[in-house]
Amino acid sequence: MSEIESAITAAEESYIAALNSDDLESVLSCFTDNARVLAPGSETISGKDAIREYLVSLATMGVTKTESVIEECGGEGTHGFLRYSSKLFKEDGSLFDEGKGVVLYTKDTDGKWKIFLDVANSNKQ
Repeated sequence: MSEIESAITAAEESYIAALNSDDLESVLSCFTDNARVLAPGSETISGKDAIREYLVSLATMGVTKTESVIEECGGEGTHGFLRYSSKLFKEDGSLFDEGKGVVLYTKDTDGKWKIFLDVANSNKQ
């Protein structure tokens, strides 16, 4: 695994851990200020305030746990990507959704890898 692949994998693992910790500020720190999320069935979600609202809406629907498997990862310089598959679970352990996506990362001025675009798809028909 290359240095950039290791760094992006570590950033993604930190993001998933933050999602599962129920610490919204830690989750938001994984995104750039102008990040975008393209979630299933939604308009483009732009910026940290809108991402916060989206994450709160998921919690309101009962989503409490995320599992993610990195399928592919790479990049060059200050930009990287990963392709993943994921499952979202409700508090009772039941499956809320299953899908896949692509995340684009950028290396911030402080040297931290952050998400600037997350394109998620649902496997539901």
